[in-house]
This record gives sequence, structure tokens and C-alpha cells, in this order.
Amino acid sequence: MKKNTVYTLGSLIILLICAFCFVVLPAFEGRASRQQGGDTPVFGKYNGKEIKYEQGSDFAEYVSQYGQMYQMYGQQLDQSAYYQIFSQAFNATVMKYAYAEAVDKSGYEVPASAVTREMIPYFSDENGNYSSKLYKAASEEAKLELKNALSSRMYANRFYNDNFGSTSEVFNHDALYGLKSSSAEQAFLSEANKNMRGFDVASFAMSDYPLDEKLKFARQNEAKFNSYDLYVITVEDKSTAETVAKRLENNEITFEDAVTEYSEKNYSNSEGKLTNTYQYQIENILENKEDLASITDLAKDAVSGIIQTNTGFSIFKCANDMTKPDFDSETIQRVVSSYISNYEASIIEDYFTVKANDFIKEAKAGDFAAAGNKTGAKISSLDPFPLNYGNVDVLGQFKAGDSGITNAESNENFLSKAFALSLNEISEPIVVGDNVVVLKFTSETTPEDDEINPTLFSSYDEDAANEAIMGSDKLTNDFISVYFQNFLR
Repeated sequence: MKKNTVYTLGSLIILLICAFCFVVLPAFEGRASRQQGGDTPVFGKYNGKEIKYEQGSDFAEYVSQYGQMYQMYGQQLDQSAYYQIFSQAFNATVMKYAYAEAVDKSGYEVPASAVTREMIPYFSDENGNYSSKLYKAASEEAKLELKNALSSRMYANRFYNDNFGSTSEVFNHDALYGLKSSSAEQAFLSEANKNMRGFDVASFAMSDYPLDEKLKFARQNEAKFNSYDLYVITVEDKSTAETVAKRLENNEITFEDAVTEYSEKNYSNSEGKLTNTYQYQIENILENKEDLASITDLAKDAVSGIIQTNTGFSIFKCANDMTKPDFDSETIQRVVSSYISNYEASIIEDYFTVKANDFIKEAKAGDFAAAGNKTGAKISSLDPFPLNYGNVDVLGQFKAGDSGITNAESNENFLSKAFALSLNEISEPIVVGDNVVVLKFTSETTPEDDEINPTLFSSYDEDAANEAIMGSDKLTNDFISVYFQNFLR
């Protein structure tokens, strides 16, 4: 007796869904009842259509399909996998609703003959031939379920195939349907991929900025690192601030009680103590920098007038005298380092630009590597890459290797200067991420296979559609909050 390799649809559906349910669903059983009133949780809506995890829903069917895929590939079904399964199913449901909505506007109907063709493989024997015996053995209910499922899928897929092509319908290596890329576009990209340049790199890491240089700056700007012991009341509107100021002036309320009664505590702890106490930090919260002296000049126990800050209006009280910075203290040294990195990055760039210019003089007079040893630059090389802003994958890509250069592929200044060089020419200093670098154009190559795969264009179109739909105003996306509220232990 021959052994059929394909089950009837009814048994296949039961087998697959049951296999998934016994493994995945027990992890979530009963948790949906946490939803107020015990209602089935709604993960979101697309154009008003709810996306629920309930039997027979598109969402539940996609969860089952993705769960089967995870099991098929032997992936462990832990909490991380459950989250990915549900997340992918949610996105797939949204895309189906969006595509089906687009098809609705066209008036398209799935031909019965097309559905019949789609059904045939489900009733094929081990040789891949249609079997009337298998068809007759299937229940009418199973066949109707299959017909409706295929019709629904084909309906939504009409939009997908018309726009992005069908992998099952290929003519002369191109998708029969879908948006096409022109031969001129492919030729342009192929040409762009030919000019691949390799470079030697001399880099200076700005994280190596010396401590003595930092302290030199700090001593020249000592006041920025004065520390003030202050209390602050902050309110949203000026009229409330005026009320507080008047009550303080008339001794109707203490400053401490006013903190409790009025302050939103945007810049303080629960007792009203100012949390960021260095002068530069205080200056950063002021709407008008000219008001700084009104705070820093306060005598002990004195109270300021109303001062506009970035989040409203504030009143300050001086608790103790100002403390001058001790630049021998590791704490103050960390504060100085943080300040310079965040607010004075240009002085670091200037410092290493001078060093880079010294390197250039040495390199032009002698050897690139030897100049690195003499000036302290790190010497490395970059494998050949084309002018490819953003590292799009239809072209060769920039790879940092051991150069330490980050985000150079999205740095327009770096790319324009690199590709303006003549062979063996050395660049001027270039700031790239956290480095100041000097390039030497060393080689130009063309990849052996510079043909652009046209299927990549379709994937970009599809990704753009997914991004647009998942960011659409029609979508209410509550997936994360609903999932964590209802489906985690």
C-alpha cells in the first residue's frame, strides 16, 4: 500500500494547529482573563478593524503559522520566541488588512478557477499528481475551510504580487508581476559599484584627549565648576510662581512647605534640593542666561526672585556658601571630562587636528606608517568600497575593520573627501565619529561580479511599504502594552 506524503487538509490543519497549541498556548492559558471584564485582548486596530487573539481570527492563524515555523526549525519556544511569534503575527495581520483594503477599492474578485488551481497541491499523492481519491476522502467542511482560506489569502496577495512580484511566477529571471527596475537604473548602479577605493588610515581617538589638557581648560574656566548648595521651587505658570513668591515674602509659608505644596520638583529631589549643582548645570536650566548671577550671588538663606527656567518658573534659596572646585579631586576631574565631552567637543577636535596636521607633514616627507609611529597615530587600512552613502546593500559596503572609525558610511564629509582624492594623495584631517583621521588613497578596484540582482529592488519597495503601513495613522498599535499585560507571567 502506498504511503501518501500529503495529508488531507482537514487532518493537516488539525495536526499543525494542535501541535502548536500544546506547546505554545499553555504558556499563555488563562492570562487573557487579566483584561478587565475577561474580554479577549485587542492588540490594535487597522482602520477600525480590531486585531484580536481569538480562535479563527487572522491574528491567531498567523500566530499558529509562525509557531509551526519555529518548531519546524527546532527553535526553543521560550518567552523571547513567544514574543517574536506574536509580534510577527501582529505585523502580518496588519499588512494583510492593509493590502486587502487596497484590493477592495479595485473591485477585484478572486476567480473560482484560480482558487481551484491553488487547492490542487493539497490533494496530491507522493508523486505530486492530483489524487481524486484524496479529494473525495476529505470532508466537505475541510474543503470549504481550505477554499475560504486560500481565497482570503489570494485576495490580499493580489496587491502584494502586483506591486512586489511573485516568486512563483518568473519569466526570463524576472518576476512576472510587480514593479520593475529599469535597465538604465541597473546599469547606473553597476557603474557605481565599479569605482571601489582602498585607503590607508591614520586615526587619532578623541577619547585619548589628555587629562592635563582638560584641566588646563578647567582652570581657565574655573567658575563653571563652582558648586552651589541650593533649594528650588519650580511651577508651570508665572501666576502660581507670583503667588508662591508673595506668600514667602509675607512669611505666610516656609520655603520647605512651599516645596511640598507647590513645586513640581523638575530640578530637585523630593525635599527641593537642587540636584545638578555646578554652575554650568545651573546655567543650562535657565531660559535667560543673564539670570545666572541672580542665583550665584545669593547669600546664605537668601531667596531669589522669580526666574524663568526651561520647564516653567523657579524660585531658588541658598542653603550654604559656594564651593570652589578642587581639580586634584578625581570627582571633579570626571565632572570636567564629562563637561568637555558634552559641551566643548570642538576643543578636542582642534587638539587632534593639530596632531593630524603634524602627521600629514611627516607622511608627505617620508613614510605613512613611520609618520604614525612618530606622531602617535593608529595606522590601519580600509578594504576597497564604492561611494555608497548609508551602506545600501545593492552596492559594496564600507567596513571599518580594525580602524575604529564609526558611521563613516553615513558621513557625507568623509565620503566626499575620500572620493575626491587622487591615487596616493593624502587627505586633510577629517572628523569621523570619535576620531580625527587622515586618509591615503592606495588602490582602486572593480569587483569581478558587478551585476546588480534585480530582486533587491523589490525588497526595498516591500520594506518601504511595510514601514509606511506600520506607521500609518490608520493603525492603532497597542501590541507591546497588551502583550506584556496579558501574556507574561
